[in-house]
Amino acid sequence: MSRTDVGGLRAEVEAAGLGHLRFLIGNTSLPVSGAHVIGQIDGLWVTFLRDERGVVEERTLVEHPDERSAVTEFMSQLRNLARLKELEALLDKGLEPHD
Repeated sequence: MSRTDVGGLRAEVEAAGLGHLRFLIGNTSLPVSGAHVIGQIDGLWVTFLRDERGVVEERTLVEHPDERSAVTEFMSQLRNLARLKELEALLDKGLEPHD
């Protein structure tokens, strides 16, 4: 069951098996390197990625009309990142990825 608010987002991330990824929920000001971030800035819901230095990658900053769409986008980003890491691991082993 998917949540539509940040209240239980950490538990949803863990339940989806994505807890090993770098992410930050709520505090958009912490400069956590390589983390996907969700929270509010000036009352607007946002999602974005911090680079390896902890700096916001401006091209990834997305403003959302509400908390629900921000949560949906955040989970989608984490799932995509997890899939990319799986594919990279397969390629590193010399295996062909399958759907």
